[in-house]
Amino acid sequence: MAAPALIDTHCHLYLGDDGPAARAAAWERARGAGVVQAVVPAIDVASSRAVVALADPARGLFAAVGIHPNDTAAIGAADHAAIAELAAHPGVVAIGESGLDCFRDRAALPQQVASLELHAELALARDLPLILHVRQAFAPTAATLAPFAARGLRAVMHCFDGGPADLEPWLSWGFAISFSGIVTYPKRDDLRAAARAVPADRVVVETDAPFLAPVPKRGRANEPAYLLHTAEAVAVARGEPFAEFAARSTANARRLFRLPAA
Repeated sequence: MAAPALIDTHCHLYLGDDGPAARAAAWERARGAGVVQAVVPAIDVASSRAVVALADPARGLFAAVGIHPNDTAAIGAADHAAIAELAAHPGVVAIGESGLDCFRDRAALPQQVASLELHAELALARDLPLILHVRQAFAPTAATLAPFAARGLRAVMHCFDGGPADLEPWLSWGFAISFSGIVTYPKRDDLRAAARAVPADRVVVETDAPFLAPVPKRGRANEPAYLLHTAEAVAVARGEPFAEFAARSTANARRLFRLPAA
């Protein structure tokens, strides 16, 4: 029996030094593992251009353009203008990744906040979901996004890394919650409890490849083909049959990013 179709809502296929042929081979391995579509988010202007070039809806690859919070220290109006221009490309299905990161100190928080506000405004203007990177910054991110959420901002909490108590206000705002390979790590009972608490119509999965490979691939470079392990772990945490969970998470991802049927 064929594996249920899965969607990797966050993978950085353009990262690494292996070259286009190796990236194409990684995507073919993913397709063989049942991953039928993927959203490939950018981290700066250069990678935004790269993901737009990589986008190929016929092969199941879609782009998200934006500037990662850790890359906001040296950006200006021209950079945000470039992102806004790239957002009009037909292969772009989201804005991001953007957000706030208080774990690293590569950019001052006010710079990150200003960039996040511009990304949120662009997401609303283009009617695209915003892919959020939030690391040790739930409170300032909520404070920044509250006015945009009130205006109907659609978003996904990429690589959610908290417990059940950290799911608000995102769930109240209608945001999707995405789980990565971290949910498979033995000590992350809090994250598995959060996976149980997310409403069925809001949960999606991702690899964040080449980072955060799931158990039993931990220690290797991650790739979209490994999404199966994360999806299985979330299904177990939720007490749901895998096929049912896979179908639901795939439907959620298609609705969030307005993806065509594979």
